Amino acid sequence: MGVNKTYISVGYASFGVLMGFSAFLVWNISFRQPWTAAMGGLSGVLALWTLITHVMYLQDYWRTWLKGLKFFFFIGCVFSVLAVVAFISFLSVAIHNHESLTDPSSLYLSCVWSFMSLKWSFLLSLTAHRYRKEFADISILSDF
Repeated sequence: MGVNKTYISVGYASFGVLMGFSAFLVWNISFRQPWTAAMGGLSGVLALWTLITHVMYLQDYWRTWLKGLKFFFFIGCVFSVLAVVAFISFLSVAIHNHESLTDPSSLYLSCVWSFMSLKWSFLLSLTAHRYRKEFADISILSDF
């Protein structure tokens, strides 16, 4: 019997939570770069929301709460826009200030974590959309 794709997604989201929160701590404590820490923390929180979405799917909570999936989809879309704006802003400021690519306190790493936040917000929206579509089809069939 093969491994369920949802369990792989749970493991991937768990790894994302650990990486995001560790980036938050490292860039706050060691490097004193609040922007990179903020974007790393946001990436960790969005990975946590994605993890919660998968776990609630596995426990079959979404069947009775389709509005929650719509809310998660909306939150993912909002944070996708926020991550794109942050990425462009950090990249523009880093280029304007002639920052080094190898400096751990440069804003280029904020761009990287902005992209990671974009990835997790996209995955949050995607999984919420897929699960909502699946349960909406099931609820239509159960009406008959």
